[in-house]
Amino acid sequence: METAQTIVLILHIIAGFTALTVGFIPFVAKKGGKLHNATGKVFYYAMLFVAISAFGLAIYRFSPFLLIVGLLTLYATMTGYRGLQLKRQRAKQGQLRDWGLLISVGLGLMFTVWQTITQFGTENTGILILVSVFGSLLMVDLVSDIRIFSGKKSMTNKSWIRYHISRISGAYIATVTAFLVNNVQTDPAFIAWLLPTAIGIPLVSVLRRRYFAGKKKIANTSAVIAQA
Repeated sequence: METAQTIVLILHIIAGFTALTVGFIPFVAKKGGKLHNATGKVFYYAMLFVAISAFGLAIYRFSPFLLIVGLLTLYATMTGYRGLQLKRQRAKQGQLRDWGLLISVGLGLMFTVWQTITQFGTENTGILILVSVFGSLLMVDLVSDIRIFSGKKSMTNKSWIRYHISRISGAYIATVTAFLVNNVQTDPAFIAWLLPTAIGIPLVSVLRRRYFAGKKKIANTSAVIAQA
């Protein structure tokens, strides 16, 4: 059993390092280009393995950190990829598989919170802050997706692109968080847990604005050329 755990841990670290290094490329590469698509797929599958292996390690020895980050990573990665698929389908709402993922992750979140309180009580403030912050971020995504998947929130092609950027960026922030927590010592410890999120969320907003500003500029240029 120890050997199997060691193998899973090694593969988990390799996949995490791959996602951390390769995952930065799609953000700077030309959107929709070969480099963007190729590295994006590598990042996607690496992140899926990171999340699934995190669950395996957390089940062997309960770890709120592995479970909550694994859930957030899995959901952000899978919904981010689904955003592109639903855009191509010009979908107005989610499908059965989307609801299945939402419900499964929601139940996983409830289990993580329950187990954390049961095993650690309310005295370990570091663990509680960690689970509360990342659990809240995940809950925001779940509640938002209930409206999206049910069709109550109107989704256009541009909306799905925003959705894709936000979710994949969230998955990358989770990767950076895991790296810092495991490799950098901070005092207090929760600084390493929260710093990537505090910095990453504003950067994602800037990234989205620049992307759509560039798209608008190209569209305006094309219109001027067409009228010439």
